[in-house]
Amino acid sequence: MELEKSMEVSANPISLTEKGDEKVKIRTSWTRFGVIFAGVGLAFFGVGMWRVDGVMAAMGLSALVLLVFVRFLGIWNIKGISLGYRGPRRVEVARGFDAKLELHCGKRVLDGFLLDFGVGLLGEKEVCGRVIWLGSNSSATMKRWVSLKHRGLKKEQIGWIRSSFPMGLFEFSSDIRIPSEIGVVPFARVPRELSFSGFLLDGAPLGGSKQFGGMGDWKGLREWRNGDAVRKIAWAASMRSQASGGGLLVRQEEPPGSRTEACVIVFHSYGTDRNLIRPDRFERALSLLCGAAGNIVGSGIPVRVLADFWEWEPMELSSKRGLAQLRERLMLVKRAEWTEAHNLLDTFSQVKSEECLIILSDMPESSWKSLVPNSDLNPLVVDIVAYEKSTRRKFLRGKAVAR
Repeated sequence: MELEKSMEVSANPISLTEKGDEKVKIRTSWTRFGVIFAGVGLAFFGVGMWRVDGVMAAMGLSALVLLVFVRFLGIWNIKGISLGYRGPRRVEVARGFDAKLELHCGKRVLDGFLLDFGVGLLGEKEVCGRVIWLGSNSSATMKRWVSLKHRGLKKEQIGWIRSSFPMGLFEFSSDIRIPSEIGVVPFARVPRELSFSGFLLDGAPLGGSKQFGGMGDWKGLREWRNGDAVRKIAWAASMRSQASGGGLLVRQEEPPGSRTEACVIVFHSYGTDRNLIRPDRFERALSLLCGAAGNIVGSGIPVRVLADFWEWEPMELSSKRGLAQLRERLMLVKRAEWTEAHNLLDTFSQVKSEECLIILSDMPESSWKSLVPNSDLNPLVVDIVAYEKSTRRKFLRGKAVAR
């Protein structure tokens, strides 16, 4: 829920962009039927002139005049047609959204017929439509559910309009630049390791924390009172209590303990020479970074992100606005190829004793886990190999069993 709200902050309302006033160049190309028709017309005209046959020459000349008229009418048919795009400015990778195209006819005389149109979103996905008839000073809207599979940002989309009206002798087309910004940000995926450590239990950090995600000393149960957090309700004991006529019961920890003060997420691309560099793992690791940061910030704990692709420049996150800025910065980021072991050791030394440490990488855990330091708060290591599509995992009683 928190991640969806953060996306709403970074996304602008749906907007329409049109460029009807700009002069658009209309291209004309022959169709196969047009080439045959023109060839037959020339043949009739040539043979008629050679044989001094007025009827045949007139037929050929009429065909050539018809070609000129069809070309003029076809250009006029597509002229004055503008294309607009309605859609969100920010979308997530592989997450569907509504993309709307608006075709507007600004001509006062003559309607538009047999119009094909479309827009290429980030040069990756093409949204297309077709209109049989478009009246003057009217619009047609086409909506498609699309998804984009790659991160990126493009402030101008390329649209096109095509038509073979009338008679299909020529194909008329024009390219339209639509100043509509679209950015694709990483999809937020919460690492499973957070739930293994108990961090996601009851939806928020538990009690006190000498150990990351640990609980304070358990004292017992008491009846629920106004103001008690929902996450402290002992549901199993409460159900038994209500069955016997009692009420809700909540857990008590003694001492209450101190909440985790802050968290540091370290993202790196260090690995041994034996490991292959896979772009899909880097994209998956960015999704885990967004998911981990959003989940922890949503629990009220500030996060500091240290990443090698930002040259270890820290980014502080403590609100939904910060999460939106994180996704904005990750939109165009590229994998760092210069990370070495001493860079990681220097980064780990910057982690304070009261901060929880989460380590993410697009390289297998086995190639860098030996560099992870020992600290009072046990570091949480996320292995990217566990998130491979080919790896199927079945969770039984909180344990991951690989098939």
